[in-house]
Amino acid sequence: MSALLLALVCAVSYGVADFWGGLATRRGSIWKVLPVIVATGIGTLLIAIPFFGADFSAGAIKAGVAAGLAGTIGYIFIMYGLALGPMSVVAPISAVIGAMIPFAVGFFRGETLSTVGFIGAGLAFISIVLVSRSTEDASHPVTTKAVIVAIIAGLGIAGYLLGISSGPDDSGLAPVMVGRLVTGGIFIFIFIAKWKAIRNGKIDYRLALASGSLDVVGGATFMLATRAGDLILVAVVAALYPAFTVLLARLVLHERMERHQLFGLFGAGAAVLLLATS
Repeated sequence: MSALLLALVCAVSYGVADFWGGLATRRGSIWKVLPVIVATGIGTLLIAIPFFGADFSAGAIKAGVAAGLAGTIGYIFIMYGLALGPMSVVAPISAVIGAMIPFAVGFFRGETLSTVGFIGAGLAFISIVLVSRSTEDASHPVTTKAVIVAIIAGLGIAGYLLGISSGPDDSGLAPVMVGRLVTGGIFIFIFIAKWKAIRNGKIDYRLALASGSLDVVGGATFMLATRAGDLILVAVVAALYPAFTVLLARLVLHERMERHQLFGLFGAGAAVLLLATS
């Protein structure tokens, strides 16, 4: 399977996982939902490892630990940032930073795109901002704190993606598994610490299980895509995941899609086509 197709599968997986995970956190405490999501991811990986392999070498473990720590930061700060608001600022900042840093790392490694490819990458970054931004949360003022939180969330996302893609090519799914175990351990600790406050909260296990399974598919396909092709290409395509979240919100929840979000969806599709022909 080509790197572009794997990156597209990654984007779809992350986008759908965020949609189901977002619904789950709406209906229950985030600190009860996140451990279930992570545990489901671990279970999914245990099923997949016999087919894809996993070599827990020192390099794979280091990559996984780095990814797990960064991913935990990304999880916590994106949720905090979206609660702090405005979402129309937090979501696009974190998404673009999460994409641009791996893109820049690939570029400085010597990877490059054709002229058409760079046009596609530019269109993709613009589309991410358009599709992630919503004016419905405009009542929240833009504060320095919100921007800083969004930046940290973006750094966490970027760190996770760079971490899982830095493991040895023959390590199989080991970096993703180690990353999940690290994140899971941290979330379980928080879960225990907050138990008295959240024990009576409800949780929609179906949504959490669906989100956890797809979230780990996203991480695994990103890693496999970087082994099959250049990071500079994979990072851009995978970063289009908000488009699928917004599209599902429209199709399933019948949420109103703003005009600029619609432009962002069309732009994302055009960006993938340009990158595919580059």
